[in-house]
Amino acid sequence: MIKGSITVNGISLTVADCDGQGHWFKVAVIPHTYEQTNLSTLQVGDWVNLESDLLGKYVDKLLSVRSLPPTPEQSAVSLGFLAEHGYV
Repeated sequence: MIKGSITVNGISLTVADCDGQGHWFKVAVIPHTYEQTNLSTLQVGDWVNLESDLLGKYVDKLLSVRSLPPTPEQSAVSLGFLAEHGYV
């Protein structure tokens, strides 16, 4: 499974683990990043701003259907589609 990256309060982090359904994810934070950002002030239950890696979502979808015959919905995400939207 492609895990990609996520931005938490403007801090870009690599996803270390996730459930693949979008219900939960884990990130590993190095001590320097933790000490130099607002991550060190967060408490369980605090609201944060999340931004996901959209390109990772497209790549994951492309790879997950690679061995199956494409349906009209699946074929909508293609190299041409990605290039048209600035991702290639």
